[in-house]
Amino acid sequence: MKRELAFQLLQRILPNPPWDEDRLRETLEDLRVLAEQKYNKYEMYQPARLFFENLYLFLNKMKEEDRTTALQFVRNDLIYISRDEFQQLAHVLYHDCIRQQQLDITAMKAGIPRHRLTKLVNSQEFHRIQRASLYVALSDGARIDYFRRQNLDINNEQVLAAYYVGDEKIKDLRQKLREDVGDSAAQFECIFLLDDFCGSGKTLLREVVVVTLPISVTSFSTPDPLSGRLSFDPEKHKLQWNYRGPLSSEESSELEKLATSAELRAAIEELRQKCERQQTEIKGSLQRITTEKFRELVSNDAAVYFAPLLATEYALNRLKPLIPRLSSPLDKLRVIPAAVLPDTVRISPDSAGLAELCDRYYDPTLGDEHTGNVKYGYDQCGLPLVLHHNAPNNSLFFLWARKWGSPLFPRYERHGREARG
Repeated sequence: MKRELAFQLLQRILPNPPWDEDRLRETLEDLRVLAEQKYNKYEMYQPARLFFENLYLFLNKMKEEDRTTALQFVRNDLIYISRDEFQQLAHVLYHDCIRQQQLDITAMKAGIPRHRLTKLVNSQEFHRIQRASLYVALSDGARIDYFRRQNLDINNEQVLAAYYVGDEKIKDLRQKLREDVGDSAAQFECIFLLDDFCGSGKTLLREVVVVTLPISVTSFSTPDPLSGRLSFDPEKHKLQWNYRGPLSSEESSELEKLATSAELRAAIEELRQKCERQQTEIKGSLQRITTEKFRELVSNDAAVYFAPLLATEYALNRLKPLIPRLSSPLDKLRVIPAAVLPDTVRISPDSAGLAELCDRYYDPTLGDEHTGNVKYGYDQCGLPLVLHHNAPNNSLFFLWARKWGSPLFPRYERHGREARG
C-alpha cells in the first residue's frame, strides 16, 4: 500500500484528537520502517495483502474509541522476530550456549583448566565431545539447517530431523560414531534437543490426571466451559484432566454437572481427589523421547540439553519442577535458550487498556477442545509476539486468529486446525 494512501485510510478511521496529522504521520513513518524491514516479510500474508492493508482492516474491525489503544500497542509493544533475527539467534545458541557446554564438559573430563581455551579446543577430548554430540529436532521448525551452517563439522550422522526414528537409523548413527572416534563401545555423550520457540512448554512436558471410566460408559461429551482442560479417549476409555493446580470452585462445579450416573460420579470424585493430592502423570515430547532406542544411542551419564532459539520465562518456570520426573538421562536435562522473553512483556487481565480490548472483542468459538479459551493466547500466556514464519497461538488472539476475521498476522495451523499450534 502506498504511503499516502495508507495515511488517508488510517486518518479516516482514527479519532482526532489524539491523531492529528503530525502525530499520525510520525507514527506511520515509524511503522513504515518496521514494515519494510520486518512486517511485510511475514510468511503467512496473502499476496497483495501486506502489513498496512492488514493494519487498516485490524483497526477498522474495532470501535473508534478502541483504535488508539490498539495502534499504540502495535507501535510500542509488539515483538516481531524476523528470519534474520532467528538466524542470529541460531548463531548465539551454537557459539554462546552449545559450544560453551561442550567446553565445560571437556575441561571436566580432560582435567584442563576452563580458562585455557586454546588447549581445550585443540585437545583430543574436545574433538571427541564434538563428534559425540547428537542434535535432535523437537519440531519441524527447529532450524537444523541454521545449526549446520554455524559449524560445518556437524555431519548427517549427528543430526536427527525428528526424535522418532527407526532401528536402521539408530544402527547407522551408532556405527558411524564408533568408527569416527575409534571406540567399539562409544555412545553419544551430549544431546542437544533443538526447537525454534517454547511458549508455554506444554507440548514438551505437562501434568495430567488420568481416570479410567467403566466399560458401561459408552460416550462422553466435554462441556464448553471445560474445553481444553478435560478430554475423553474413547479407545483407552479414559478421562484426562490437564492439571494446572487445585481445582477452582468453577471447575469443581462444572465437573459435578457431569456426574449423571453412579459410575461417572465415582470417576469425577477420583479425578477431584487426584487433583487435591497432585497425583499426576507427565506427558509430552520430552517424555516420549526416553525410549529403549534412545537409550541405545546415549551413555548413561550423557549430558542432555533442551536448546530453543527463543523461550518464555513462563515456560522455563513451568518445565523446571517437571524435568526431574523424566526417565534417565533426561531427568538431569538443562535448558539453554539463546534468548528469553521475560514475564514482564505478558499481557494479563490486569493490563489496563489491552485487557478491555481482549474482553470486548473475544469470541469463545476461537478456542477448541484442545486449546480451551485463547483470549490471552493458548495457556493464557498473553504474549505480544509474532514470529516471521507464523504467529504463535500463545499470543493475544487478535494478532493471529483467522476466525476472528481481521487478525494483524494471520496464523495457519500445521495440522489443519484453526486455534491450536
